[in-house]
Amino acid sequence: MTTRRLLAATAVAASLAAPVAVPALAHEGHAHGGEEPKPVVTTAAPTLEASSSDFELVAVARGKTLLVHLDRFATNEPVNGATIEVSADGEAATASPVSGEEGVYRLEPAWLSKPGSHDVTVSITAADAADLLIGTLEIPAGAAEAQTGGAQGVSAVLGQVRNDSGLMLGAVMVFLLGVLTTVALTQRGRTRTVAGAALVGIGLLLASGAAFAHGGEDHSHGDEDKGKAPAAAVPIGATGASESPRRLPDGSLYVPKPSQRLLAVRTVVAKPQEAAQTVQLIGQVIADPNGGGHVQATQSGRIEPGDKGLPYVGQRVEAGQILAYIAPAVTFVDRSGIQQQIAVVEQELVIAESRLQRLRKLEGSVPQRDIEEAEANLNGLRKRRAALSPALTTKEALRAPISGVVTANNIKAGQVVEGRDQVLFEIVDPARLMIEAVAFDPRVANSVRGATATTADGLTLTLGHLGHSLALRQQAIPLLFRIDNPPQGLSVGQPVRIVAQIQGKASGIVLPRQSVVRNASGQPIVWQHDTPQRFVARPVRTQPVDGNTVLVLAGVEPEARIVTDGAGLLNQIR
Repeated sequence: MTTRRLLAATAVAASLAAPVAVPALAHEGHAHGGEEPKPVVTTAAPTLEASSSDFELVAVARGKTLLVHLDRFATNEPVNGATIEVSADGEAATASPVSGEEGVYRLEPAWLSKPGSHDVTVSITAADAADLLIGTLEIPAGAAEAQTGGAQGVSAVLGQVRNDSGLMLGAVMVFLLGVLTTVALTQRGRTRTVAGAALVGIGLLLASGAAFAHGGEDHSHGDEDKGKAPAAAVPIGATGASESPRRLPDGSLYVPKPSQRLLAVRTVVAKPQEAAQTVQLIGQVIADPNGGGHVQATQSGRIEPGDKGLPYVGQRVEAGQILAYIAPAVTFVDRSGIQQQIAVVEQELVIAESRLQRLRKLEGSVPQRDIEEAEANLNGLRKRRAALSPALTTKEALRAPISGVVTANNIKAGQVVEGRDQVLFEIVDPARLMIEAVAFDPRVANSVRGATATTADGLTLTLGHLGHSLALRQQAIPLLFRIDNPPQGLSVGQPVRIVAQIQGKASGIVLPRQSVVRNASGQPIVWQHDTPQRFVARPVRTQPVDGNTVLVLAGVEPEARIVTDGAGLLNQIR
């Protein structure tokens, strides 16, 4: 190979190796020798966190801008319309609110571009409170260089290569790989075969990772580095970086303030309280005996629609409204017998009318008693005929016994029904519903003071205890409750979960029901807002207070901030 061709091959190899070598050089976040693990500066934004009894503040440095997130300490609600003045290094600047963002303010102080530790004082003045927060913001040197866009990028990479033997070896091997690739493509014969074999060998060596460490491996050497955590063990959230929510190795959650706003996370400060002892019961919705009714036929017959047609399920009807008619079902034999009786009565009626007319003509000659008997006989015959005639033609009207909603319609037009126990219509007044539950402990049945019920879709009902039965039903005691102001949408037979208050008191911390969620093993937990951007799961032991609140008996310390709204969403973060 001539010198010119060799130089050309070397140039091509260098151009091929450069794109591959750069990622190999620019690997960060590894521990070399005895250095301590450090957060990845390129992905972590310097953060300041501070809080007081009124406010909670998170300030994040992004380039030349300092974003300040301000919330209420107790509730985690964003604070809008506040005046925030930030002082550091003898410079004071007032933050301005970010348009379209709740509780977010921004400013561009000059000291933000200076690397090092800055003692920051934040003065906050809101509509109902004022406070002074103090903290330290650490600006890494790498962040300052990135802001200035310095021309030291190439020299920094070269310095890193000189100080790291692994990077140096990797760069050399990548360069050789480029040279061999060029030789294999431009030569023939034995030279091409040898270059190809060497190319395959170096490629396998690089793929196995034996040439140089990459992807978060520890480059430390010697026994002095044993026991030190690798860089990957440092939670990115601990650096204050603006990252997505994640679960940290200790099981806690790192949730940046922007994510907290999206999840609408709200908290409450735990306060010890006393609440009534409660028990949980299973019940179902039933109709009030005075607010429900059945419509049945008193005779056999054929169904005919009423003036407005047959009512459908869900239709509201009024008391006394005609729902349907029943035309009497008379057999051929019965019809012949009735017609024969009518014919006999009509014949006797004609004879009685003739006899009465003759007696009236002889009035004064015959006793008055005979005339009166003839009149009475005639009237009796007329009534017998009137009673027999409707048996063939008169229809029975089926009327609604109460005002309410039709919940069952068991007939069709033309259907033949029997006058027995068949229920043709069921009507329920939705404003008069009750709940029936069962208790297996007689002491519970005798000590109920009040109760609430919760439906499967989360609807809460306030109940009044009416009493309990003296007769057992399958070894359980039926209890009856009245629903105060029944809402729309309840159905008879709908199951409910009842929380009944009984005698006695219990001490603990009262929290909204949605604060308590379950972890992967099914254990009840609450999420404690430990620091501005960190949440810790606390296993708890609870008892229900009513349909909306629970009493935490153990697991939560007083004054802890417990998540109320958004606890279920936090529980899904992995």
